[in-house]
Amino acid sequence: MKKTLIVGAVLTAFAATASAQQASSVTLYGIMDVNVAQSKTFGSAATPSTTVTGMNVYNPTNPRGSRFGMRGSENLGGGLRGIFQLEAAINPENGTTSSNNQLFNRHAWVGVGGGFGELTLGRQETMHRVMNNGNFNDVATEGELSVTTANSGLQLMQNFGTRVDNAVRYTSPTISGFQLRVQSAVGQRVTASTNGMLLTYSSGPLRAALTYEYYDGAGVTGLDRWNQVTTVSGQYNLGFATLALGYQWTDRLLASNAANTLTSAVTLGEHKAYNIGVIYPVTKELSLRVQYTESNTKTPAAGTAVATDRNYGRTGISARYTLSPRTYLYLAYTEKKIDLTPGVAAQVTSNATANKNSLGLGISHAF
Repeated sequence: MKKTLIVGAVLTAFAATASAQQASSVTLYGIMDVNVAQSKTFGSAATPSTTVTGMNVYNPTNPRGSRFGMRGSENLGGGLRGIFQLEAAINPENGTTSSNNQLFNRHAWVGVGGGFGELTLGRQETMHRVMNNGNFNDVATEGELSVTTANSGLQLMQNFGTRVDNAVRYTSPTISGFQLRVQSAVGQRVTASTNGMLLTYSSGPLRAALTYEYYDGAGVTGLDRWNQVTTVSGQYNLGFATLALGYQWTDRLLASNAANTLTSAVTLGEHKAYNIGVIYPVTKELSLRVQYTESNTKTPAAGTAVATDRNYGRTGISARYTLSPRTYLYLAYTEKKIDLTPGVAAQVTSNATANKNSLGLGISHAF
């Protein structure tokens, strides 16, 4: 009888331990994305064109960029759970991480979740970045169609600096296909605060998003809300193909949150952009992606006439061949052009190397 009681107690203890372990989980994940690309930048007579060939393996601003991370959840009881995520960019060419002394430079946050939604605090993505990652209007999520050995300047629609520190975010539960995210990142008077919201809808063949984000120049005399960006985007699955559209406009343009560089006398410009993309599945394994993006930026010079009117256009096409649910090959070509304002010498000098194209072949594996 005593032996039976002892065995029963041991089994109960093991069951309790197993139950506790099931209530808490940590997942290690990542992406390894490497491509070999050739990029050509077209210059002027003073700055000849240059061609660069190399590996494009370290791009921390790319949602498909190589990274490793961990996320976890713990059952706190009463329908609540503790959640966290840590994520770091990694360069598979030499094994290094970020060059700015941030180990977890992509995500570093903790929070609580439940029936009310989620409340998270720490380093998190901007609302526009979340929209892009959701593939609402960018058919390659800023990835393949930006293949280049020097891809700065290829992004024509603002993503608000990709990520922000000191961020507090609320994410609602999904109700009838709708989900709301609201976020504020405190600048602590060193930089302006970053604030925004993202409303998404997903039901059947339609997915859509409305995003609004801005800087608040707290600590800057006479300057309040600026770089106000609104983006409407969505995609619709037609059955034989998926069509994606996006339109963005910015008031009081200044794509930097360094508040200490601003004064109330600064005259800010405006920015408008749109893109259209198509995903066409050729076979079960092979799909084609085509996208065109165009933007217009007007920046007043010394608070007077518009002296730097820039029109950018970017065309991209890529082919993706799926080897497994987690691995695929891709071939991509992108071309970006700029139209300068006639007679503005400063633009010719500053934008002499703005026209560029690139061709890349890569492989991406998620784990």
